[in-house]
Amino acid sequence: MEIERLSEVMRDYIIRGKVESGLGKGQYFISQEGYLNQFLQNLGFVPFPGTLNIKLEEPFIPQAQKTIYIEGFWDNGRTFGKCKCYKIRVNGIEAAIIRPDLSNYPADLIEVIAPVHLREALGLADRDTVEMTLYE
Repeated sequence: MEIERLSEVMRDYIIRGKVESGLGKGQYFISQEGYLNQFLQNLGFVPFPGTLNIKLEEPFIPQAQKTIYIEGFWDNGRTFGKCKCYKIRVNGIEAAIIRPDLSNYPADLIEVIAPVHLREALGLADRDTVEMTLYE
């Protein structure tokens, strides 16, 4: 039984960082129908229309086995690119890190989506520390 518990702990991975203000563009992209359907199917939730930006203590190096692929699509003559998601929990709330393929974000900055407005639900402000658990 001890080996099973150790294995479960090793599958989870703690990520820490501080809340930062974003540019406000995440809301537009994650609210697109082509993404919403995939988020529901692959993550199990429709995200609140906005992202929470976190500046990490160290670069985010995703583990391939935990990657959830979201396909790009065309809508009204515009291309919306692919992205990768990683399931996390933020203070017990199911959420996901979202990494657009066509992004120039530094490795230590992530965007988080969740079915609720995380800033409001957790009473977060810029520079607050957040601990997240990455899981399969």
